[in-house]
Amino acid sequence: MDNNITQRLAEMISGVYINNKNTLENTKKLIVDYMSASYAGYQYNRKFNQAVEEILLPISGGEEASVFNSDKKLPVAIAAFLNATYAHGADIDDGHRRAMGHIGASVISAVFALADSLSVSEEKVLLAIIVGYEVYVRLSSCVQPGMVKRGFHSTGTAGAIACGAACAKLLDLNEREIESAISMSATQSSGLLIVGETGQLVKPLSPARAAETGVFSALLAKKGIEGPQNSLESKKGWFHTMSEHFDIDILFRDFEMLNAVNECYVKPYPSCRHTHCGIEAASRLHEKVVYNDIEKIEIYIYENAINLAGVISFPKNMDEAKFSIQYTLACAIYYGEFKLEYLFPDAVDKEVYNIIPKIELICDNDMESSEKGIRGARVVIISKGNKKYEETVLRPKGEPETPFLWEDIYMKLQQCASDMIGNEEQKKLIKKIMNLGGKKEFSYRELFYS
Repeated sequence: MDNNITQRLAEMISGVYINNKNTLENTKKLIVDYMSASYAGYQYNRKFNQAVEEILLPISGGEEASVFNSDKKLPVAIAAFLNATYAHGADIDDGHRRAMGHIGASVISAVFALADSLSVSEEKVLLAIIVGYEVYVRLSSCVQPGMVKRGFHSTGTAGAIACGAACAKLLDLNEREIESAISMSATQSSGLLIVGETGQLVKPLSPARAAETGVFSALLAKKGIEGPQNSLESKKGWFHTMSEHFDIDILFRDFEMLNAVNECYVKPYPSCRHTHCGIEAASRLHEKVVYNDIEKIEIYIYENAINLAGVISFPKNMDEAKFSIQYTLACAIYYGEFKLEYLFPDAVDKEVYNIIPKIELICDNDMESSEKGIRGARVVIISKGNKKYEETVLRPKGEPETPFLWEDIYMKLQQCASDMIGNEEQKKLIKKIMNLGGKKEFSYRELFYS
């Protein structure tokens, strides 16, 4: 193996610049989506958020960076941590199929917090975010599916390195300093997929720690602290730790195109991505079936989905609801949709719970193919009289092949933010984000609250 992989990655990050209008526009869409997810996560994960706030705020220290929905400024790393916590709180933030994780919650939180403490242009902020997405997607894709099989959550593991790279780019660090930021982030990267089985409440720790780690590592590198060499490729390094097999070509091929943000999906539903194709298929079948005539429901879905989101049939709380194929599918059949309010199992109609026992998960790995770019599901409903209704969704709404338009992005913001800000404020926010760029100095507060 090449002994200079980490160094080469630092060199590419150092020399890259925005050269694609489509990339720029999609980055702005992802920023609006990030804000939508923050509004949802702030409201719907309050138990965890309050516990984190009660621990961090008393020890917060200096006023450096803005925090979502607060007049306070906190130290950069703590602001990044809190904002990432909110952004992932409802599990409705963006992601990437091949990388198998969420990017914006950590990367945008880290870059915004650091930028808010500096005097940097909006143009530099956008480039740093784009670099973070690029590094995340490429690193995580290199080691998949091995990383998932070992039980690592790429949102935390690849996320930490991506945040370190993004913050290093924002700080205009040189190649050796960028390499050190990557290396120090890699030594601290963490996150386990056990949060998909129990204790889902704490899942935001993965992007929160990633954002905090990235900021801290980049600032250390700026002060001249050098991380270990060959931190990615060494036998004791990140690649060998994360997976038995990895494809280094993915890391460097056409890096300068900065295409990762164009490959990301946006979530229409507040639940694990592995539930989305089932939800969409069931929503289409809602008008075709009489729910109390249903005798059996078969959902043909890939193994990874069953392992990560097929364990819980009857969720007891919001956190378990987000990770239940059966529950989200039953809601979609009954209501014809899956919305934020359905995250509370006690609030849905009891008929939803009569549907769940009729659902059978059937492993069908033809529903997943990285080569074809699919992670889908086929739902078959068998009703009285042996009537069959069937829908297959290989790519749900929000995937790069079926992307959100600006009107879809606005509708999602409305759904997530309407209890906190009015329609005019929502339109104003989107307009400001659409106009981001150029030499104007970045201000978190001016962007989101003026």
